[in-house]
Amino acid sequence: MSWRKTVSWSLSVAAAVSLAGCGGGGGVSQGDQGVKSGDVKDLASSNEPVTITFYRPNNATTEDEFNKLMGDAIKAKFPNVTPKFIPYDKNVGIDGVITSGNDIDIMLLSIAFLPQFPNYKLQMDHTDLIKKYNFDLNRLEPTMVEYMKNFSSGGMYALPIFTTAETLIYNKDLFDKFGVPYPKDGMTWDETYELAKKMTRVEGGTQYYGLMMSTSHMMRTNQLGLPYVDIKTNTPQIATDSFRRLIENYTRFYMVPGAELKDKKPNELDLFTKSRTLAMYAYFNSAMIAAPEDMNLDAVTLPTFNEAPGTGSQMYPTYAGVVSSSKNKEAAFQILAYLTSEEMQLKFAKDGTGLPVIKNSEKIVAAFGESKPQLKGKNIRAFYPAKPAPIPQRNVYEDLADKQLNAAFTEVILGKSDVNSALRKANEQAAKDIEAAKAAAK
Repeated sequence: MSWRKTVSWSLSVAAAVSLAGCGGGGGVSQGDQGVKSGDVKDLASSNEPVTITFYRPNNATTEDEFNKLMGDAIKAKFPNVTPKFIPYDKNVGIDGVITSGNDIDIMLLSIAFLPQFPNYKLQMDHTDLIKKYNFDLNRLEPTMVEYMKNFSSGGMYALPIFTTAETLIYNKDLFDKFGVPYPKDGMTWDETYELAKKMTRVEGGTQYYGLMMSTSHMMRTNQLGLPYVDIKTNTPQIATDSFRRLIENYTRFYMVPGAELKDKKPNELDLFTKSRTLAMYAYFNSAMIAAPEDMNLDAVTLPTFNEAPGTGSQMYPTYAGVVSSSKNKEAAFQILAYLTSEEMQLKFAKDGTGLPVIKNSEKIVAAFGESKPQLKGKNIRAFYPAKPAPIPQRNVYEDLADKQLNAAFTEVILGKSDVNSALRKANEQAAKDIEAAKAAAK
């Protein structure tokens, strides 16, 4: 899920196109790129052999992991298809994969990578294929579809295949130790702050903390749907009153009296899973899956803002798109459609790979992590927000604003600056960084 690695090389690619003035998608719609009209070709009943090559540009997925994720299931569903996967290689990068002549058919795209995608001119509008194969977009969770439509300037460059969202994970043993009632679903941030204060204490010479979070992820998927950068003007938007409200809410958990930080921002995950001195941790469910099996953990829904009652975090989906250079567009699209089927959505959920992207999927959500013993009997429904926040449009410069916003967060929690001054400084520096990046991309 890392986005930090993508911006540096994407801006340095010689063929990169400036996103200024290009709207949400940052590129010209590629149309159907050679999709032939006429009879629908049913891949499931075809005997014609075809190789479909997948590439995942910002995730270190191995070939074996890909096959377990979807390759084996695709082969079982479509015996005439040979799924091929190009493993991630940090020494080659996406530009090296493209220029080496690989025949990519489908790219698996984290939402964090999407702003860079049009730089390589591989995007293609799937609208004609959607119509030809009668694919119902209304089956899919609407915020993910709306984001992609806006990004694609009204088209559809890719389909969501699985997703995640923020949740609040807590260590039941610490609450038991201090005799404090567990967190509950539906709490507000103010209620959670009061609970965090009760859990913040020194016991036996050890400092315990109430609540911390993966701050960058929390701000990226913020419940207020705030964008970092205006995609029309490429100007940072992180010094607004709304962002101030967001930062003030998050930073107060790091500044509970008696547990103020002095030297540096801590590694929150280490406090939660290694020293086990952190009672509550706001992050994706992956932290719960990856935690040591002897930890007594559970989860509740992410606390909500008073001004956005009931609204959870933004969804954080992974998309899959047929690329414009594919020679097997129709076969590739049918595979995309299969990845959104109830069959595959259930598989992704049971594996703990991701939450479903289809609507009315309560049973699939409930099946999440069935293959993970550490999730048995847990509050799995807390992983999926009943009302996800809208996903704002992003562009390639968001990473630069994100870096400065996190620097501002750290200055505030260490007592080096007040919120207003820190955000103003961050916004000014982000503007300079964006201008430098635009100049470098010319």
